[in-house]
Amino acid sequence: QDFQKEVIRQSLAVASFSSDLELSPKWTLNVEVQERIYTDPVRQSQMFCKSQLGFEPFQNFNFRNGIAYYLNSPGDPEFSSSLKVPEIRLNHDLGYSHNLRSIHLSHRYRMEERFIHKKQDDSLIDGYRFVERISYMLALECKLINSKDHNHDIYLKLSDGIYVNTHKGILINSFDQNRFYAGLNYQLVKNLTVELGYINLYQQRISGVEYLNRNIASLGINHSLKLYH
Repeated sequence: QDFQKEVIRQSLAVASFSSDLELSPKWTLNVEVQERIYTDPVRQSQMFCKSQLGFEPFQNFNFRNGIAYYLNSPGDPEFSSSLKVPEIRLNHDLGYSHNLRSIHLSHRYRMEERFIHKKQDDSLIDGYRFVERISYMLALECKLINSKDHNHDIYLKLSDGIYVNTHKGILINSFDQNRFYAGLNYQLVKNLTVELGYINLYQQRISGVEYLNRNIASLGINHSLKLYH
């Protein structure tokens, strides 16, 4: 059905803040808030807040479980509706990492259970629609600049992830999206980093023949804190 394919191009901007709290040598808590906006015209695309509890049973392997609350706007920025569709999302991660010479590689396997509020036309209705999604992401990190005191290092970060809908109610768009990321991470002070990046998100819509190709500029601030001695 390639002859029916319609690719919709969009430009967005993302701003996020995350905090990594080290509770013990094996337990961590991550909290993140993110805002996504369309740039033409300027309007909200999505907002979410998320928390994840992580456990590292042995070096370079970790398990994470989290919950997130999303507010989603219509996928067409020209749509005049102010409707925000709530979504509750549970996620379960398995991750491991290793070094390849000077490059740090990490692998993340994720299962998501998504409860999306039902809507009809321009109104929310009772009930939630359930979608299950799995994903795999490969990421690499390489230090570009090594400062004297290691408090102002700069890293290059690249990642690519594929997301697939697995719930039996998904008939057409089993492939959900591919997400590529490239960014530069700068250590501003010891426990605070700033990251500028670019995201290309290619997503199949529920119709099965419409695809979103989103070019996204991102700004992220990350704070880390060790809470044990």
